[in-house]
Amino acid sequence: MDSFFGIGFPEFATILILAGIIMGPQRMGQVARWLGKTTAQLQAISRGFARQLSAELDSIDDGGEMKSALADIQDLRRQLTDLRGELRTQTTGVLQEGKDAIKEIERSILPPKLSNPLRLDNEAEAGEDVSKSENGASSAPQLPSPIDIQDDPE
Repeated sequence: MDSFFGIGFPEFATILILAGIIMGPQRMGQVARWLGKTTAQLQAISRGFARQLSAELDSIDDGGEMKSALADIQDLRRQLTDLRGELRTQTTGVLQEGKDAIKEIERSILPPKLSNPLRLDNEAEAGEDVSKSENGASSAPQLPSPIDIQDDPE
């Protein structure tokens, strides 16, 4: 026994001595019996599994079922690849539509562009009329006039 879970003989002996000191001789015997029973149960389960596996492998008739199972698996893989491709194309299409919708919303939120933007104050001081365009008409948008609302009599 060179190594058991990366533990050599000196380390294993040290662990057993410490376990004996901590648990005491009476409890150490109970733990050893419990470990023995658990090991025997695990071995019985593994032997049963090995027997069942070998019986299943023997029952397969000359690989015919195995070949059909492999063909089914390959067919499922092809279908899965096709579905992945469809999913990618659908999601990219929806994603592009979403991006286009966001761009359209961003464009609709922007303020309208004026044909003659307001000039800087120093240009206006130089004698240029900001509110008049070349033909003399006002290019700035006209704001609605305020409405007079009478005070509430109450």
